[in-house]
Amino acid sequence: MTRTLKRPLFARLAAATVCAAIAVCPVAVAHANPSTAKATVETIRVELPSGSAQVDIYLPCAFSPAPLVIVAHGFSRHRRNMSGWGQHLASQGLVAAVPDLPAWSDHARNGRFLSELRAYLCAGEPWKSRIDASRVGLMGFSAGGLSSLLCAADSSGLAIWVGLDPVDRDGVGAKAAPRVQCRAVVLTAEPSSCNAEGNARDIIAALPQCEHLTVNGAAHTDAEWPTGWMAEVVCGRSNEERRNEFSRRATEALLDALEKTPGGGLQTE
Repeated sequence: MTRTLKRPLFARLAAATVCAAIAVCPVAVAHANPSTAKATVETIRVELPSGSAQVDIYLPCAFSPAPLVIVAHGFSRHRRNMSGWGQHLASQGLVAAVPDLPAWSDHARNGRFLSELRAYLCAGEPWKSRIDASRVGLMGFSAGGLSSLLCAADSSGLAIWVGLDPVDRDGVGAKAAPRVQCRAVVLTAEPSSCNAEGNARDIIAALPQCEHLTVNGAAHTDAEWPTGWMAEVVCGRSNEERRNEFSRRATEALLDALEKTPGGGLQTE
C-alpha cells in the first residue's frame, strides 16, 4: 500500500566512480528470518520541507505504541538496501522507518529530512498511535551514518544514534559530533576506500561519549542489509557471520537504549 502524505510548508573522482558503480547494482533479497513473519510493512510518500520521498514503515505485530528507529541508507543507495534492517527491527518490537533520502550528496539536507520525518511520524495520523514518541533512535549506514549523525547533533530527546561504518565528508561529521547529546554507538568495518580509509575515527574521537567496536575482518558491505553483488565487487564480499555481528551489536544497543528486551517485550521493573 502506498500513501501520499503532505505537510505544509564524496569525495574525489575515484570515490565518485566507486559510488556510481555501487549505485547501479541490483539489490539482493534480504535473508529470510522466521521472526520477521509477524512484521508488516507499509510504504508511504511524504512531502516535507527538505524534500519528498517514499518511506517504508515496518511495524511489529503488537498494536501498542512502540519505540521508533529511523534507518538511513548509504550514498547513492535506496531504502531497499536497508530492508533487512527494517524487517529485523520490527521483529524485535520496534517500529522501523526506512526512507529514500531526498538528496544525492547534500548530507545536511538529508539530516534535516530525517528530523522532519521524525516529527511527522511522532505527531501525524495514523502513526502516532503506533509510536512511542518518547523513545526514538537513529541509525545510518555509510553516508547515511553521516546524515543521521547530523540529525542527532541538532536534535533533542533522542535515545541513541547508531553509526554503521559511517563515512564523514570534509570533516562535517567530526565538527557536528560534539553536539550529540544522546548515546552514540559506532560499529566499523576494516579501513578501505569504500569507507574513506576508516575516517569515522575522527567522528568517534569527537563524540562526547561513544561506544565503538570494529567488526574484525568486516567489509563495508557487511553493514548494509541487504547489499548487492556489484557493491561486493567494489567494496568486498559480505559475509553472513560478520553481518550477524553488526546486527547483534546494533540490536543490543538499540534495545537497551530504548528499554526493550529481545523479542519485543517491554522491560519490567
